[in-house]
Order: sequence, then structure tokens, then C-alpha cells
Amino acid sequence: MKSPMHVNRRWAVPLIAVGLVAATAVIPNVIGPANASPPVLPTLTPAELLTKVRTAKVTALSGSVQLTSNLGLPSLGSLGASGGGGSSTSLTSLLAGSHSAQVWIDGTEHVRVATVAPMAETNWIRNGQDLWSYDSSTLTTTHASLGVASAGAMPSATTDSSLDPVHDTPIQFAQELLDKVTPSTGVAITDNTMVAGRAVYQLVLTPNDVTSTVQDVTFAVDAATGLPLDVSVTAKSSGTTALEIGFTSIDFSVPSASTFEFTPPPGSTVVEAKDPASLLSAGGDVHGNRHRTDATGSGFGQMTTLGQNWTTVAVLSTSSVASQLQSFLTGAPQVTVGGASARLVTTTLFNVLVFDDGRIAVGAVDPTTLESLVAGA
Repeated sequence: MKSPMHVNRRWAVPLIAVGLVAATAVIPNVIGPANASPPVLPTLTPAELLTKVRTAKVTALSGSVQLTSNLGLPSLGSLGASGGGGSSTSLTSLLAGSHSAQVWIDGTEHVRVATVAPMAETNWIRNGQDLWSYDSSTLTTTHASLGVASAGAMPSATTDSSLDPVHDTPIQFAQELLDKVTPSTGVAITDNTMVAGRAVYQLVLTPNDVTSTVQDVTFAVDAATGLPLDVSVTAKSSGTTALEIGFTSIDFSVPSASTFEFTPPPGSTVVEAKDPASLLSAGGDVHGNRHRTDATGSGFGQMTTLGQNWTTVAVLSTSSVASQLQSFLTGAPQVTVGGASARLVTTTLFNVLVFDDGRIAVGAVDPTTLESLVAGA
């Protein structure tokens, strides 16, 4: 039996929702037209809507997802290139403009995500214990296997140590969660609307901290299933959507099993990865060597967090800044934080400190707060 895809129940760090969430100008054709009549739905309290999200049981779906970023940055697509070219779906390219993907899910062990850009295609597939990625721009196929230990170590989406199933009902749990959240966050349900042709409730989180660069975060929750279909983040500086990710179409039927089957395309170089994280690493050469600076293959070392709630700042250690970013950082103002030199990159939503010693600090807080938190660490 397939495990239902429960929504993450921990909202302790709103920064995760902002980054999730990871996630912009308004996505075309996602939210219904302004003159459309809102759907009539049963009235719910925030606790009842959270319970609906928390108890959502969706085992399979397919659809189109769109991510749009409007952070006030120039187009960064070329920064993802490495030498003779790179994927148009690299991390840096996702920081500006709109990007779409097709997704197919059948339980937790069968997932496929495909992105298509002009003259480029990228796929990520999990089919049981096999993980694959394919980048047509480099003709590279990467494979990794999840061993028994790895598979067993994967976190279960259906467990939550903070919930006592004997004494806590879903509504009680949701209310306790709201009681913890509301000192730092305003929580409200606004007008119902349509997303991807489906009626949704809109749950809005508003930071109470004046140093946060976030005006609000809106979750569009499917009225029928409880699955969040869209997340948008409004920047305080502009009053417009800075990040949004959501479905433009969705189908809850079970995808065909053949959807998750993958055979390396003829002519592609097949790389056998040492660990699953390598599938998300950038770069690679014809000999299958991955460009990496740490054991995870992500290019980063340890991550620590400073501050709390909406003022949470993530500090990453990295051995070097990608060479493609050097020219971009040259134009950023130089600052001194706690005796260390850094470049300050400012966007409509995030502020980033890139230190000469290899640290990177990022948070949805104003520059003064960011520098103060890092200096006091």
C-alpha cells in the first residue's frame, strides 16, 4: 500500500516556507482572473484549515508546476553554465524569470520531474531504489542506488514526534501549532479563489517582526483534498509577489508505471554516483567526474542558523564562490561584518552576505539585521 503524501507539519522556521518553498511575479494562468466569482466553500477557521492540510491523503498525481522569481536580479541563466554550457535549470537560473516543470508522483518511491527549455531537457527520476538524472545540454546521465540502509533512513512523511495520537486530535494539534506560531505571525484565511481549475482556500501568514523583508506568505489549499497547490511570497519592499510556485494543471489519477522507467538516451555519458546527493550537484565532465567541494556533493559544508522565526538566517560554509558568480559579486558593495570582509547582495526579498573567507549568510531580513546577527555569532 502506498504511503499518503502528508504535508510537512513543522512550521518552526518560516524561512523554510519562504525559501520553499523553496519558492515571484504572479504566475500566469494559475490564480483565476480578478473578475471571476470566487468559489463558495464551507467556512473554516485557520485551525480547521491546518487540520485539512495536515490530514491530506494524496497518493498520486501528475501535473504542470511553474516557478516565477522576481527578486530584482538580472537574468542569471548564463551563470549556471560551466565551460561549454550548462543546464538551464541550474540553481542560479532559477533566481530570475519563470520556469516550468512536469511532475508525476505515485507514492513515495515513484517520482519524476522533467523540465524543458529551448534545446534543453532535464529529468530527475526515482523508480524504487534507483535514482536517475539526465541533462540533455551536457548529454550526461547520472545514476545512484538507494541501499537498504539509505532507504530505511529516509524520513517518513506520515510520522510526527510532536503529535500524541492518544491525547491529541488533529484540531487540537492544529490549535497548539497556531498558539506557537501566532506570537511571531498573523494567521488569516482570505477570499477563496481558483488554482489550476480547482477551488482553494487561501491561508495567509504575516510576520509580526518589522525587520523581516516578507510582507506575507499565501498558501492556496485545495478545498477537496487539502493539498497546497500554490505558495506565493510577497516582498515588503515592493508590495508585489517576489516568489511563487504552484500548479498550473493537476490530475490526481495514478500515472502509468512506464512513466518512471528510464533508459539512458543513446550517446549520453553515464555516471555512477557514489551517493544520491550527487544527482543534484552542478557540473561534470566526460569522464564522469563531478565538480564538488564536500562529501555531500552540494558544494557547501555545514549550515548553521542564527536568529529565530522570521529573522532566521542561514550561514553556509563553502570553500569558494563559483567562478561564474565572481563578476556578479564585483558590483556588490563591500562591507565589514565582525572584522571580516564581505559583499552584500540585496534583492527584493533576500539579503545575502558573501564573505571572503568562504561563508555565505542569507536571510529574509533587512541588511542591518543580517549583519548584526552574523557579527554577534
